[in-house]
Amino acid sequence: MKRTALAVCLAAAFCGRASGMHPLVSEDTGFLGKGGRQVELGLEHAVSREGPDIYSNSLCAEISYGLNERADLLFTVPWQGWSSAGVSESGPGDLALETKLRVAEKAGWTFAVKPGLSLATGDHEKGLGSGKTDLWAYAIAGRTSGPWQFFLNAGYFLNKNSAGEEAHILKGSAAVVLEAAPRTLVTADLTTETSADPDASSHPLSSIFGVAWSPADTLDLDAGVKLGLNDAADDLGLLAGATFRF
Repeated sequence: MKRTALAVCLAAAFCGRASGMHPLVSEDTGFLGKGGRQVELGLEHAVSREGPDIYSNSLCAEISYGLNERADLLFTVPWQGWSSAGVSESGPGDLALETKLRVAEKAGWTFAVKPGLSLATGDHEKGLGSGKTDLWAYAIAGRTSGPWQFFLNAGYFLNKNSAGEEAHILKGSAAVVLEAAPRTLVTADLTTETSADPDASSHPLSSIFGVAWSPADTLDLDAGVKLGLNDAADDLGLLAGATFRF
């Protein structure tokens, strides 16, 4: 059960905890503006073959509201599921509440912070939640240069769980986005974090490649693939999402 819970937690990272514009994991430095509203739907199917095969799914709805030009409020509602060795569970995960704040702009870079917390609404005994209120904070840097966008993230996650997982988790990621054609973005992301398994000999390292297409000013559609770069990471993740702006 412990190994399964860890795999589900890794899949759930796509649903918050510094998740940015789909299909990136890195958070971007864009803001909605006062009164701006947005709903992001993200789906991930992940496969881990370290030990017994584990298949996990996460579906998240992130609702965002622009408080002003420098601050957004975000609320994430997740659904999770997993199966391994003939056993499976599914249900709601831990709700998350976050705020993103622009703190500075210098030399073409925008700097922001994103603190957040989770509510223990998922069933941790079934591997669907941590069982406690978790806290996190991220520092975000972003820059736009012609058709290119660059993002750097660094964060700390206080994993107050009931499953014997590592309590103090550091995360880092770097992403690049290219406007390859009108209304079409190609994305690449490299991400790592402290393993939640205190007995692990290495930490997860993954790459994510994707494409996002905007058929309308109020709609984005995206798809991507996540590849594990070491044994500690999930072997494969398939990503899909849609973003609606109002």
